[in-house]
Amino acid sequence: MKFLLPIAVAATALTAVPASATVTTLTFDGNICGASGTGVCGNGSQLGTSHGSTAEVAVSYLASGNSGSQPFASFWTTGYGDISNVIYANIASSTLAVAFAPTSGFEVRLLGFTAGCFLGRSDCQSLPYSVSSAGFSTIAGTATPTGAIADIVSVNSAWSGSAISLLIGPNMFNGALDNIAFESRAIVTGGVVPEPASWAMLIAGFGLIGAVARRRRMLLA
Repeated sequence: MKFLLPIAVAATALTAVPASATVTTLTFDGNICGASGTGVCGNGSQLGTSHGSTAEVAVSYLASGNSGSQPFASFWTTGYGDISNVIYANIASSTLAVAFAPTSGFEVRLLGFTAGCFLGRSDCQSLPYSVSSAGFSTIAGTATPTGAIADIVSVNSAWSGSAISLLIGPNMFNGALDNIAFESRAIVTGGVVPEPASWAMLIAGFGLIGAVARRRRMLLA
């Protein structure tokens, strides 16, 4: 039984094969408005309800405020300093939520976003946000755009096999989002390859097995 030890040791060093990941950045250019998401956009237009969805991740939007909620974001062109063609919540005193739900067999993580403030108004220069999922603890922070410069926010959340929600506000009537980046990949189940050191131990183990087998044949001859 001793000659089996190197193989047993080598097996403990096996590592999972990393799945290749796809980065998607949501921008809001082109004909992406209306319920179908294929209409021409104008200031105040409804964004397509599933804009940015891929085969791996379903994207959805929810604007909420004092006067109710809307299951979509709204579009605006300029007025946010160094960014344009953005989404906002067309409801007073509002928050905007963007959800990323991975399809079966995939997982997702949020990389970051850009936040803008319309004409530098005081109520959108401080935009609290949170990123939550059943897959990790809530990440919280505050975006601080000015009238001239949008705030580039890095999130880099953990991977999650359940939906991730980005919630920002409560001043998203004048605040806005752009360049929302997320990453998706297939969930690896059981695919493993040995590390280089493991290969060495495996080869040594097989060599030892061969030596023991040859010695036994010689003793029996």
